[in-house]
Amino acid sequence: MLLSGFEYLKQGGATITWDIVVGGWDLEYSAEFVPNGEGSYTIAVEKPRKIAANEEAIHNSFTSKEAGKMVLSVDNTASRKRKVAAYRYIVRKSATISA
Repeated sequence: MLLSGFEYLKQGGATITWDIVVGGWDLEYSAEFVPNGEGSYTIAVEKPRKIAANEEAIHNSFTSKEAGKMVLSVDNTASRKRKVAAYRYIVRKSATISA
């Protein structure tokens, strides 16, 4: 099973914060930001890495410079055993002050 969660960041300067917890067996996890702008490059926020079942929750955040989407991927295709992962996230929009 490959689980991908994503959140659209409608404006630059927004910050997304997330937590991932694993139960059972090891999983592979990655996070990337895909900008909407033409000619922009995908940013690997966290390169794919294994998360052990006994590892503490992962907590991370990313602030975008432009609109786009944040993609969190959890991959457990390496094993036939059922695995459990839970995630949550919150998006804080940028505060712009006009003079």
